[in-house]
Order: sequence, then structure tokens, then C-alpha cells
Amino acid sequence: MTDPVHIPAGSPDLRRWNDRRHGRVRYRLLVDADFGPSRGLTQGTVEFAPGDRENRHRHPDHSETVHVLDGHGEAELPGRTLPLAPGDTVFVPAGTPHAWSAPEGAMRLLFTFPADRLGEVTYDFEEDG
Repeated sequence: MTDPVHIPAGSPDLRRWNDRRHGRVRYRLLVDADFGPSRGLTQGTVEFAPGDRENRHRHPDHSETVHVLDGHGEAELPGRTLPLAPGDTVFVPAGTPHAWSAPEGAMRLLFTFPADRLGEVTYDFEEDG
């Protein structure tokens, strides 16, 4: 059995993607088996500065749920781009190409995957084929 865990605000440390393949975002893993007890759930936040973007990708074996905590941005899905505002939630089925961006202002998202750790979630970026 997994014991309850308290994760204080501001921990663990922010990680960064800032390259041509991934795009530019900062993220923080909150619930992940690499840091403590987790059973079938990985959760974290992604922070976008104005103009930041997580490039188009898909997760072949995992669905993803994203909830907008702060700010405004866009979700790019097949055939449409959705405006995002605080309180919005997007469910992305496994294998669906998608991208997140904050073209005009900052945005912060809460993401959830049905996996013990983020390392189990495959990110196939568009350039990977």
C-alpha cells in the first residue's frame, strides 16, 4: 500500500526543455515514482512564459489530461486550435498529436498521465516520425 505524501509548493525543482525538438517550457514533477510513492499516476505542472511552446507530439500508449491553472494559451489538436483559459481542461487520447503554447502571455498547466513515472510516457515529437 502506498502512504499519503505531502509535496510542498515549490518542490521538487523545475526542469527545463529549451531546444528545437521539444520547444521551450519549464516543468515540475509533483507525483512521480522516481520521487516517492506513486501507483498509476504521474502529475506535474508546466510553465510557459509569453511565446513559449511545447512542440507537436503524441504519446502512443498514454492518454493525457491537462488543466489550465493560470494564464491563457492554446491547445493545438488535429484540425483545430483551442483557446485555453483558467479552469479549462483538455483530455488528449493516446496517440493524438497535440501541442501547447502561450503566444501572448504566461500560462501554467497541470498535467496528468496514467503511469507510475513520467519516464514511462513516450514523447514522439513530430520530427521523430
